[in-house]
Amino acid sequence: LTISLLNQQNASSCVATDGSISVLATGGEEPYSYVLNDGEPRNNGDFTNLSSGIYRVAVTDGNRCAQSIQADVVAANSTLTARASAIEVTSCTVGNGSITVIASGGSPPYQYELENTGFGSGNSFINLGIGEYAVTVKDSIGCSKLLSIVVPRGNTGVSYINEVAPILKQNCTVSGCHDGSSGQRNLTNYSNVKAHADQIKTRTGDRSMPIGNRTLTQKQINTISCWVDDGALDN
Repeated sequence: LTISLLNQQNASSCVATDGSISVLATGGEEPYSYVLNDGEPRNNGDFTNLSSGIYRVAVTDGNRCAQSIQADVVAANSTLTARASAIEVTSCTVGNGSITVIASGGSPPYQYELENTGFGSGNSFINLGIGEYAVTVKDSIGCSKLLSIVVPRGNTGVSYINEVAPILKQNCTVSGCHDGSSGQRNLTNYSNVKAHADQIKTRTGDRSMPIGNRTLTQKQINTISCWVDDGALDN
């Protein structure tokens, strides 16, 4: 299944709704179902009466396979531009990432919106988790730009010596378990823990480790996960 953009007509102004998009699906298994953004499914890929903006058209075939394509319907003569920068998340427990947007051109003042939460005058968004975000910039005459920006993951600084090792010592490297005397994998030394860090993350995450009547709190599970994702450092 593939989808291609056949034709695009830009809007004549920022407030006009005379833009259009035509897409075509091929391959896969008919019939095809087309959806513009979050609209209702339809059996053809022709969409009219569009204002300026970025649109996503998704197609699903008879086998329920799906593909999508994006089109930017611009407004004629608009000079509005925008760029964004992100600060990475460095906390293991809370989202402390941020996005800052800089707009220029068009007709100031500008308004900004993060993920359909409503427009405001502030161009910075804080307390964000790891992931991709959509930010819309709008000027005073209704011209808009949609940006997609990723808030990346940074190093959380979780310490093996001070945070991870005590969790393992209290819950895993006890008598009869991973203490090196029971035949199970010895997790009393860093090199073994490092070698099996991904497995430890998976098993603590799905709560199949530790065994018996010992359980980890969600904070402890998150701490181990962050340490592993940081590179399982001997810190």
